[in-house]
Amino acid sequence: MWSAFYDVPEFTDLFHTDGARATSVYTRTGETDGTYRASEVIQARYKYDDFHFALQTKLTGKETIEYDFDSNGTADSSLVYKQVQAASIRYMTEQLTLGVSAINLMFDNNGNSESQLSVSYGFKYSFMDFFLNGVYTRAKDLELNEVNNQFVHSDGTEAILGYKIDSDTTAMIGYNHQSRSESRFFDLNYYYASISKTIKSLDVAAEYIHGDSTNFNGSDNKEKLLKLAATLNF
Repeated sequence: MWSAFYDVPEFTDLFHTDGARATSVYTRTGETDGTYRASEVIQARYKYDDFHFALQTKLTGKETIEYDFDSNGTADSSLVYKQVQAASIRYMTEQLTLGVSAINLMFDNNGNSESQLSVSYGFKYSFMDFFLNGVYTRAKDLELNEVNNQFVHSDGTEAILGYKIDSDTTAMIGYNHQSRSESRFFDLNYYYASISKTIKSLDVAAEYIHGDSTNFNGSDNKEKLLKLAATLNF
């Protein structure tokens, strides 16, 4: 099932081939944390008028995750999950959606007990054939810096402006940005342009991705990609 934390980051997870890089949802530990498709959790959802509530907790108790960064067969880092809870509140109308979601991790990180809360805020607004979605996430210990095997704290922003050309065709442009407090150099920047069309049971899309980022050590990380996607729905 999809995580309660994902209830807000999904506002900008609309591209077919890329995107959602700044909200710290799709990470190496995401399935265990329960940030996207959560495993071994119990979840409760409730709707009252235009308000939607969700609660989630991990069922497994203590769970150990090991990381072998250099692939030599020996764990370089280990993490023992003690408790993981997530929740969301969304106000949803036909034209406007406002939401906040959070996930709290309690774990033992290489012998050090930690508790870290990550929070995501977002909105969706539609007007005539246009729509504008935005998400800001303050994430703590959801992503790893492989340079020193340490978890990082990040600030991520994602935005999408879309236009429904007709009932079957949508054009979108988007932006992802993330900074991390552990590095004054790190700067993630991705720009997107997409057009997609539904033909009966087939969804097709063409997307351009432009990356203009800086790594932890200050080196450039640039990308220019054109991706095509097709999905057949049964």
